[in-house]
Amino acid sequence: MLIVVGCLAALAACAGGRVTDGVYRDAGNRYTLRLPAGAWLPQPLEGAVVAFRAPSLRAGLGLAVECERPEPGELRHVARHLFWGLTNRQIRESGPVSLRGAVGRRSRLVGRLDGQRVEAEGVTVRHGGCLYDFVYVAPPEAFERGRADFEAFLAGFTPLAGP
Repeated sequence: MLIVVGCLAALAACAGGRVTDGVYRDAGNRYTLRLPAGAWLPQPLEGAVVAFRAPSLRAGLGLAVECERPEPGELRHVARHLFWGLTNRQIRESGPVSLRGAVGRRSRLVGRLDGQRVEAEGVTVRHGGCLYDFVYVAPPEAFERGRADFEAFLAGFTPLAGP
């Protein structure tokens, strides 16, 4: 679990919100997010708006949001902050993505964190003056088993503020 915490702890966040019927609504009414169910347990984590762990996969996923001072620059460079702390990084995929009208960058890589092999996928998007960072981390042998849950987590994001 330290692997997941290390990756997610690097994320920046802003104020909290509330959860109703499995949907998180941001306190600033900027977005909603359907929360993962099933094997995913809430994991309080400094720097993340929401974070979860799946003990059976030894995996984690989370969302961080920065609206006060979002990192400037091209998203292909900004998205790299998701993977600080990983060594021996090897990018598997990287490219542009659109998430419900929010433009962004998706990256998938393998690396090491605290000596452990991990596979990670991150999506960084800008919308309504905010920077949203979604991340999923698991041991390589468990990565694909939790990836559909990460895709559902992304699909559950609905930005409410204008671009």
